[in-house]
Amino acid sequence: MEAIYRGVRYTVVERSATGLWIERPKGVGQATDRVHVSPVDADLILAPTEEDLVLADAYERGEISAFEYMDGHTYPPNREIHKPRRRRTFQRH
Repeated sequence: MEAIYRGVRYTVVERSATGLWIERPKGVGQATDRVHVSPVDADLILAPTEEDLVLADAYERGEISAFEYMDGHTYPPNREIHKPRRRRTFQRH
């Protein structure tokens, strides 16, 4: 199962009584980056959508500076992505 943690793509490798073990390979010949995380951690997405995965890949490549979660918080914290305001349109009579 794939997951996103702190904006980065991981694979769930094991479940424990207190959480999940997730990991991602660092590269050929290098050890994996393995992390134990609570399943209710705000920076964890357990069933990421295709869009989430694309954004995580872009974050890892450095194309975007923050990963924004569905509730609006970001990793790293306090880098909220401000969306342009929608302009109100008025009908002319």
